[in-house]
Amino acid sequence: MRLPAICLSVILALGTGICKSEMIPPLKIPLLMSANFGELRPNHFHSGIDLKTQGRTGLPVYAMDEGYVARVVVSPWGFGRAVYLNHPSGLTTVYGHLERFAPFIDEIVRRQQYEQEDFSIDCEFAEGEIPVNQGDIIGYSGNAGSSGGPHLHLDVRDTNTQDPMDPQEWLSPYITDDVAPEVRRLVFYNHDGVMGNTTRRTERKAIRSAAGAYSIGEPVSVWGDVSFGIEAYDRMTGTTNKYGVHQVDLYIDDSLFSSVGISRYSFDDTRYINSFSEGSKIMRTYVAPGNRLESIYKQVENRGILHVDEERIYRCRYVLTDYDGNRSYIDFSLSGKLQEPVAPQKSGIYFSYAVDNLYKKDDFGIFVPAGALYENLDFTRRKIASPQYCSDTHVIAPSEVSLHRPAEISVRLTVDTLANKSRYYLVRLKNNKRYAVNGEYEEGWYKAKIRNFGSYAVAIDSLPPKVRPLTPERWGSRGSVVLKISDGESGVKSYRGEIDGKFVLFELDGKTGRISYRLESNRVKKGGEHDLRVTVTDMCGNEQTYSDTFVW
Repeated sequence: MRLPAICLSVILALGTGICKSEMIPPLKIPLLMSANFGELRPNHFHSGIDLKTQGRTGLPVYAMDEGYVARVVVSPWGFGRAVYLNHPSGLTTVYGHLERFAPFIDEIVRRQQYEQEDFSIDCEFAEGEIPVNQGDIIGYSGNAGSSGGPHLHLDVRDTNTQDPMDPQEWLSPYITDDVAPEVRRLVFYNHDGVMGNTTRRTERKAIRSAAGAYSIGEPVSVWGDVSFGIEAYDRMTGTTNKYGVHQVDLYIDDSLFSSVGISRYSFDDTRYINSFSEGSKIMRTYVAPGNRLESIYKQVENRGILHVDEERIYRCRYVLTDYDGNRSYIDFSLSGKLQEPVAPQKSGIYFSYAVDNLYKKDDFGIFVPAGALYENLDFTRRKIASPQYCSDTHVIAPSEVSLHRPAEISVRLTVDTLANKSRYYLVRLKNNKRYAVNGEYEEGWYKAKIRNFGSYAVAIDSLPPKVRPLTPERWGSRGSVVLKISDGESGVKSYRGEIDGKFVLFELDGKTGRISYRLESNRVKKGGEHDLRVTVTDMCGNEQTYSDTFVW
């Protein structure tokens, strides 16, 4: 790839092979973010920024730089409709949750969808196939995929590694922010020591004393090893949204103890967030031995654990800084007081993060591979007789553990009377809800891969999915056929729509379960009665077919 000469000094300075070229904003409205880069999310860091679209869809989305369409993805989930552009600078920009593509992209995508007879596609293109100029309209903003409201998701990535980087590095001139982060609470974690009358965890609410200044009141009594956590959010000018904090520094007795900042990471490492954060809210100083996420840690002393072995006051300060340099802080103290540690109660089996772990009894087995755990733990398993299921309910503890790599579990059925074994599936039971985990039946056992400890049992799905037409009397006048599909057991696996015996492309909105087809005169002859047939299949192979006629 030939790069402009103006980039050479920047490449040498960055040492990345990336030219920090001038990019234009992807929207021609004042830029306001609803989410920033690196925010804590369940199982991942936020890979880009979310730009507000004034509460509406259909705004033109512009190519931020020249290049070519490298990839197009369409899915009911995730980014929904997304365009990936590769640029001569060595960067890739990703535009997600689009309502629709620009015509020159849509024509190619739709052709691929009909060739594959599938709404969900993932197509890659070579340089030169679909060129774009800076400022070309590539699509229109929407609310597709796993979006909580109309907005444009924007990633900026290193083309070679696909590592996401903070888009504010290129868009900061267009975004105003003069508001400092705010602190909600501090958390203190015990590591084989004592904290007052607790042996594990305590927390204190942050008290605001002045603009950007917080405290927690009385010192925390500690002896032994302790680590820290903070719940804090950034704020920005012109919005009421909460954002992730760009940089978090902790000082102990005026010395930098921990410094965390996220401006780039690898998708291969993003699930390590389950070790870094607690509940996608608390940012922890503790770096577990199985946590290989190096990119966010600028400095960490003793894996983020402070050893308190002096009877004195330890002065501590968290300093929080956003991308634009706005800063706030919270002061707190630890009171070192000699106390007799309470030996932790251990009643289970030692599982190591560093090696494979195998547990097997007569009716249950689990294999946790090396690297699945972030740290060593005390593993326990108990079972509960559950007449409503085809097996006992097996409770795997500690239940709050998320796994970096999948574990394999095997559950013996207590009732195995089905002739069609594909109707069995595994469920995870949490907060009085059931979540399907699909695996396979094998000689009286059900085997599946799981990403969390918790409660599991084997269930039966013998019910077909549901298909419900929505205002069919208006299909012809509206020029659009709309139905709702759902499955309350193992979940919908696939669907297929036909009109007059020919495949037509129904688009699925994953959030609502609606499938819709806008009638096309080149595929459906206008001016008569038509036969509709929609077939939906669930993960256990149950089918439901809906047939009807309509006039258009």
